[in-house]
Amino acid sequence: MNAEIDKAKAATESLLTSSTIDDPTETRSLLRDLEVNLPIAVRFNVHGLRSLYEQNSRMKNKDGIFHVDEIVYTGDMGGIMFAIRHELESEDEEEYEDEDKEFGIEVISITHLKVDSTHPLAARIKQYQKKRVLAIAIANSGTRRSAAKQKRKRRGFGS
Repeated sequence: MNAEIDKAKAATESLLTSSTIDDPTETRSLLRDLEVNLPIAVRFNVHGLRSLYEQNSRMKNKDGIFHVDEIVYTGDMGGIMFAIRHELESEDEEEYEDEDKEFGIEVISITHLKVDSTHPLAARIKQYQKKRVLAIAIANSGTRRSAAKQKRKRRGFGS
């Protein structure tokens, strides 16, 4: 999995320059700052939990706090993605000793996570999440950003 993450990181610059959803300058800056401030404590939001359940993830304690170890940019398809190492649920009924525990990695969009509010980049991450969700909604609706706001109908003289 680490080789795949390294390959994705190598493609980051070309993905940023061709991005139509994210602002390349802001995103590049945020990516650099996130890398410096690892690990980041996160929880899954409603969309993230729904995604995990739809994928039948074997993640143990889905409602817990997780720490982001790796960050990858996947372009318009996924934006900034966080890699989270976590303990897997055992398929057997018996509990394992610490050395027998299985671990997995979930790679999930930053928009499906809640970041610890005490983290120094929490406000910038929240701003990125809002901008990205809005840009995706606009892209899916087929309208331009400037046309996303409803125009008021004018009535009266000269209309």
